Amino acid sequence: MSGNRHYLSFLVLSALGMLWLQWLDAPTLSDDMAYRFVWQSDEEEALTMVSSISDLLQSQWVHYQIVNGRWVFHTLGQFFLCLTSPVVYQVISALMYVMVLMMSVQLIGAHQRDRLFAAVSICFLLFVVSSGVSTTMLWSMGTFNYLWVTFFTLLFLLSLRRLGKETKTVHWLIAPLSLLVGNSHEAISLPISITFMVYILNNRKTVVHQPVFLFMVWYIAGMFTCLASPALWLRADGGITLFSRLLSGVVNIVFNLKISWLLLLTLIYLFIKDKSHCKLELKQNRYVYLCLTIALGIVFLCGTNLDRVVFFADFIALLLLVRLWIVLSTDRWKTRVTIFFSVIMFTVYVPVVVLRQQNIDCYRYISAQMQQPGKELISVRQPPVGTNVVMDYLRRRYVNPTAEFGFYCCYMAFNAEDINMREAAALYGKSRMVFLPEDVVSRIATDSTAYRHYEQDEHQKLFVWRLPEGTAVKRLRFLLKPEDPSTLLPHQRLLAYRADTYELDDYRYSIVNVSGRSYLVFTCPTTNIMRRLGDIVYDVCDGNRGVGDSDGKRYGDHQFDGKAFGGEEVQVDEANEEVVIDIDTERVVADV
Repeated sequence: MSGNRHYLSFLVLSALGMLWLQWLDAPTLSDDMAYRFVWQSDEEEALTMVSSISDLLQSQWVHYQIVNGRWVFHTLGQFFLCLTSPVVYQVISALMYVMVLMMSVQLIGAHQRDRLFAAVSICFLLFVVSSGVSTTMLWSMGTFNYLWVTFFTLLFLLSLRRLGKETKTVHWLIAPLSLLVGNSHEAISLPISITFMVYILNNRKTVVHQPVFLFMVWYIAGMFTCLASPALWLRADGGITLFSRLLSGVVNIVFNLKISWLLLLTLIYLFIKDKSHCKLELKQNRYVYLCLTIALGIVFLCGTNLDRVVFFADFIALLLLVRLWIVLSTDRWKTRVTIFFSVIMFTVYVPVVVLRQQNIDCYRYISAQMQQPGKELISVRQPPVGTNVVMDYLRRRYVNPTAEFGFYCCYMAFNAEDINMREAAALYGKSRMVFLPEDVVSRIATDSTAYRHYEQDEHQKLFVWRLPEGTAVKRLRFLLKPEDPSTLLPHQRLLAYRADTYELDDYRYSIVNVSGRSYLVFTCPTTNIMRRLGDIVYDVCDGNRGVGDSDGKRYGDHQFDGKAFGGEEVQVDEANEEVVIDIDTERVVADV
């Protein structure tokens, strides 16, 4: 009885803890912004905010064509983001998190005396060990795509256990609801569907006469509605080379997978300790291990190394792992592990709350500026980095900043024409908006001579370079120093850039106008480029008052005398219309 009280108490605390973290969630400039608008086939079309069910249906039809096939849960996500208060889905998500714990305990068949150990272990693995916590459970769109999908998938699997052997009329009526679950997310519905197909083939003589067959077939049909999305295949292809795809797969398997590796180590331990028991474990749960293998295959071949792509594979591994721990551990060991895991979770939870509070304060600072009529340049406070390694690590795992900068961002916050920036502006009734780090905005505002040469922001994510008046840039290149591959570490050698020039695509640079002055803002490239940085070159658009033929070499209306703004030598290549400023690059390369 005491154990049951402790189990229920833990579930209540988990619900309150998750609700607090959800409460401290700040909307981001990516999907949290995009899903507030009607999806459109052409990004240049006028933006329309979702304000009715009709808008939602129109939006999801286009979404299915151009984004992906998860129309069920993306409809739910767009509905709650656009038509309800955030409190509604935050409360629901906290309750779903606890229900996921409870259903997982039930699915692995934990006895009453083991429920507390199982729940604490599952929570520990989800909250502390698994990858992508910030993007799967602590991010608005992430909760719909991962937490909510997990909840309904577990509910569906547990329902299959209770169907019995005789097919009834009610089964024919409710089985089509399985299609909605099957459409959930291809990373989990595809492995489960293939497993169902194998199960049906192996048991075809009996299973086709049982109600479970109806539910499985409808679930598989739902999976196919997800895979039938034209956008899903374009997204899966993505123009990714085989090398890049395999490299991403290796990164996912080696660095992002964590629980699956723990499962493998536990199976090795069991095999060494008792080979017959290990074989029995694999045989009894062969369909679950098959499902896990397929999920791992998707992780390896998906072509992206985002940490959240391993979530469903690791969740399947989690169920198998905790079940093994229950079987292999003594009661005394379970008690010790329960206490240890609880202490670790509390130790992590407290600073995470602090960090998420800091993040939402930064969001409120940004939001207050966006609400000011006519204000286009938004100053973004970035958290301190490098002063505390532990806090930096926890921030990366548990916090999604509203706006961030860097090469791998899915939006360029300094580009007013970026679709996410256009959506942010439209949300606040503005024609345009750009975001820059606070240190950059402050320096520009107080020093009219700032950034005469390209310099980085404090976080070394961006370069800022003041342009001569009237200059328009058509190309931005990094001229690189020679590099001896034999001096590189193995992983650096694998990713070494071979050419002597690297051109930054136009998505990652933009011209920002502030108080009549123009600044070229662009992202720092990847490390393999930065360590070879020699000079940065921009080419001037044809016909835009480029390099003239006068003795002084005029740029627009500014007279040059062979010196850059700060006195360094300027080299002008009239044939290619290039400007090369030769400065000491050691101070800007740093150790990015």
